[in-house]
Amino acid sequence: MRPTLRQLTLSCLAWLVLCNPANAVQHAFLVQNSGWMEPFYTDSASQFKPLASAVIRLVAAPDDQVFISAFNQTAGDNKSPVVLAQGTGAGDPDRVLRGLGIAVKNKSGALADTDFQEAVSQVIKGQFQAKPGIVWIFTNNKNSPNNDAQTALRNKDFYRLLHLEPSITRTVAFPLRMPVKGKLFSANGMMVYALAYGEPAAQDLARLIESGRLTKIFTNPPARLKPVDQDSVRLVPKEVTNTGNIAVSVAKDGRTLLLDVKASDVLPKVEIKTGFQNLFYPYVISEAKASAALVGAWGREPISIQPQQIETVQPGDSREITVSLPMPLAQVPSAWSGAAISAMGKQVIIPAVLEISLTDQHLVLSDRFKQSLSELFPGDPLSEVFLPPESIRASSASVPLLIRIQYPLLPVVLALLLALVVLGGLVAFAALAGRTARYDVVIDGAKRAVAIKAFKTADVRDANGVVVGKLSRGLGKPKVSQVVDGHTIVLK
Repeated sequence: MRPTLRQLTLSCLAWLVLCNPANAVQHAFLVQNSGWMEPFYTDSASQFKPLASAVIRLVAAPDDQVFISAFNQTAGDNKSPVVLAQGTGAGDPDRVLRGLGIAVKNKSGALADTDFQEAVSQVIKGQFQAKPGIVWIFTNNKNSPNNDAQTALRNKDFYRLLHLEPSITRTVAFPLRMPVKGKLFSANGMMVYALAYGEPAAQDLARLIESGRLTKIFTNPPARLKPVDQDSVRLVPKEVTNTGNIAVSVAKDGRTLLLDVKASDVLPKVEIKTGFQNLFYPYVISEAKASAALVGAWGREPISIQPQQIETVQPGDSREITVSLPMPLAQVPSAWSGAAISAMGKQVIIPAVLEISLTDQHLVLSDRFKQSLSELFPGDPLSEVFLPPESIRASSASVPLLIRIQYPLLPVVLALLLALVVLGGLVAFAALAGRTARYDVVIDGAKRAVAIKAFKTADVRDANGVVVGKLSRGLGKPKVSQVVDGHTIVLK
């Protein structure tokens, strides 16, 4: 019996993740060549192979491990998937795919069937060696194991795997219009799936999508199949409404919120008017209740959002909301603190995370997207696969936030001046303390000169060299500190 993806347990995956190279990504590109794909190979106007080649070249980095395979269904001497090329980097996918044609399953010439699950399972077990990687599938979206004519039902089995298999951690799809007509079949479109196996691969796929590289080929954003409960919304700030001295903007990464405030203008709360953007492509947020919290080194603090009830937000559209953002005053250094002074009049940055949560959430598939699917894949239950499970009634998004406190130069200047004064005093003190001064002293009526340094004590001797007293000196003129009985010492 052929092992299923379920049997490739997550515990095994967690152990093998440690062996995956730190920077390289595994990519497996599965190009369907079963009988149902006949028009994509025989129509002279077909862009199927050029599209697959372009995606491979765009996706695969020079250090990535790449497998390019044709897939249909294993039957008799016909094996699936068949590795056409493997190595580091994209290589020459045009050459690899140039000679690829429709596969047959037996000596009679019957065209090969299609088994999506077999192909994915074999890639993960064989090519990936159960290590994290991204599986790309180029298909007409007809799954027909053992020539099953009920492709819609077989597709549902595949969609169920995409949703429920825990080791498939992220899945996106790109429906594409590609009308082709062959001698046996015709089609209106095709699908490109990207399946991340393992959490590291999910992060790799997310970074690839966020980089914008895929927009060079795909004009529409990827349709999200899994997960649908993360990174669901984005905040697009517009203005701070309760003060004109604080500015809010978005960093170059398009996600991080920047709050710029002078140290003298810090308020307990900042009211920010912002756009609440729906990232649930291709889903409409029919309704949801929004809440938020600010998380930082100081802990977690709830945030007020108005309005809390969100309704009918189309994918990519925004609704205006107001966020009442508490400023972490305890984390804002005093202008006279060491942290502020060491900033040399520039900025002290306080990192935080703005957590957005949607509860009592109801998502529906966009009518426009649903219509597009029915035109590209008539009779296919694709609209059902894009409906998130009923159990997903909540989602969340984490928005990085940097509070940048601008400090004035005055404390720095004063601190420098104070340091210079102290340094000058120390230099002067050292100079004075090191100098020897001579003072005239009358000893028993006879005048003599005594040399003494600052903060020192010197013996006073008579004409015979006998010690008859002592002089003590600070920074100024010395004083007679001791006189032997029977003698007199007068300081001139």
